[in-house]
Amino acid sequence: MRILFERSVLAGMGLLSMTHDKAQKIVDELIRRGEVQKDEAKDWVESLVQRGDEERQNLRKLIHDEVKSTLDELGLVTKQDLQDLASKIETLGKQEKG
Repeated sequence: MRILFERSVLAGMGLLSMTHDKAQKIVDELIRRGEVQKDEAKDWVESLVQRGDEERQNLRKLIHDEVKSTLDELGLVTKQDLQDLASKIETLGKQEKG
């Protein structure tokens, strides 16, 4: 029951923007309504904050992967490509002088 309730709360409150203060306010309200016991409050707050962090990390990774995939599909030059090219040019310049 707690897992189902927690998932509903997480889905309904914008997990990505979860801060410790927001989580504490939500849990305080749940305590006031009798839906969470006071002795569970700290665990709930920490769980909400941790889930928020995890979801933000997952979203960042998803965005990163999508951008990388799009760049690869378009064949655009990346910063790493330019650094590799500069390194090769520098190596060739040293070989030519030596």
